[in-house]
Amino acid sequence: MDPAMWRVIYMESHLVEPLACKKICKLAVRRSKGQLVDITIVRFCDYELLKYVADRSNQLRRLEIACYFRGRNGIWSEPFKKLSSLEELSLVRIKVRVEYIEAAGRCCPLLKTLKVNQKASSSEYAPYDYDDIVNMQNKIALAIGKNLPQLTHLELIGSSMDNIGLQLQAILDGCCHLESLDLRRCTGLDLNGDLGKRCYQQIKYLKLPHDSLEGYLRTYKILDMYEDECDLEFEYYDTTSEDEYDDYDNDGDGDYF
Repeated sequence: MDPAMWRVIYMESHLVEPLACKKICKLAVRRSKGQLVDITIVRFCDYELLKYVADRSNQLRRLEIACYFRGRNGIWSEPFKKLSSLEELSLVRIKVRVEYIEAAGRCCPLLKTLKVNQKASSSEYAPYDYDDIVNMQNKIALAIGKNLPQLTHLELIGSSMDNIGLQLQAILDGCCHLESLDLRRCTGLDLNGDLGKRCYQQIKYLKLPHDSLEGYLRTYKILDMYEDECDLEFEYYDTTSEDEYDDYDNDGDGDYF
């Protein structure tokens, strides 16, 4: 029952049903009693859970979500309003929207690290065709440059953005404190000209589109095991009441687990 035991939470649902994971995650968040600083949720996060975490974790500094299930809601502006202490946001294999980036820019003034990592040429954005996907990724890049000037570390692994609209230039212009930039698997980028030279001049730690991903991003490997599920948007809802969670938690004996 010591809240300090729950300052960091890492949960995957590949061995447990997503709804069960969601209930256990809520219980862990409740036991943290507002002291949660770092949470990773793989394959079972939805809007309702994200809001639950945000409402009870005003000290949260790091949030990672991999394979997000939208359910009824897809707008993140409300949860982000409660995450003003956030310093790192990692979104893996998620259909990221411009609104998410804008909300993070408005509500998370301490955000220094952003990871928006896709799997290049996968169907995360189905049923859109490739041109639509490129257009979406270009808009995301422009939104980052416009809304997150405080970033020092940015990962865009697997992004389908291209050079045509100078999206990468917008990031370099807007994020003037950027020290590291990861562009692995961004195969639509051409860095052989002036844009590449500027990247080398401005960025201290630069990963290029064809650099290896070996040994990196454990969540990539996890999600590859469940390729079909990560390409769908399931809807599942937790109808457990607050009183029921109190019943699970009131004696501290861990019986719920």
